[in-house]
Amino acid sequence: MLNRQRLFWALATRRQLERWEPLVAAFLRDQLAGRNADSALVWQAEVEHHFALVAAHHLLVALARSPASNVPVNTDMRADLKDGRDLLEHWEDNLEVFMVTPPPRPPPRKSGKSFARRNPGLSPYWWLRWTSEEGAQLMPKASAQDLHRLLDAVEAEVLDSDPGLRGYVPPRAASPWLYEGG
Repeated sequence: MLNRQRLFWALATRRQLERWEPLVAAFLRDQLAGRNADSALVWQAEVEHHFALVAAHHLLVALARSPASNVPVNTDMRADLKDGRDLLEHWEDNLEVFMVTPPPRPPPRKSGKSFARRNPGLSPYWWLRWTSEEGAQLMPKASAQDLHRLLDAVEAEVLDSDPGLRGYVPPRAASPWLYEGG
């Protein structure tokens, strides 16, 4: 059952990244072309970003419950994924703190304080973050590229130990990026 859960949440996270990353790419193309962002695209990106963080959080839980897993998870990425999911869940307590400059008050919850300490001056409520160094970033310290590597490692580890699950792995969507190094 733990293999199933690790693979299920790795695939769910990948599916959400496959939905979110093309939206980031389209937003970036519009920005570079000097066009205004499509409002519907921005909100769709927010939805896909949210559910990518939910799926990634469930993956972290499945990995933590699986003593057989040898897949390492970067500490900063783990913290950003967890805090990002928590901050989305408790948006009513945190949104104003992170979306107003200067912040009206310190973040009230542990996840907000943790995020603000690791990412000073940044907001967890931005779903179209991209940098030339990291590419699309689900959170400031959780790039899509690094998350894909984690998902690949989890999938490989699970399928090595339980090849019967191979039939549940859907084909991957094409990448929206012109070049993926790595």
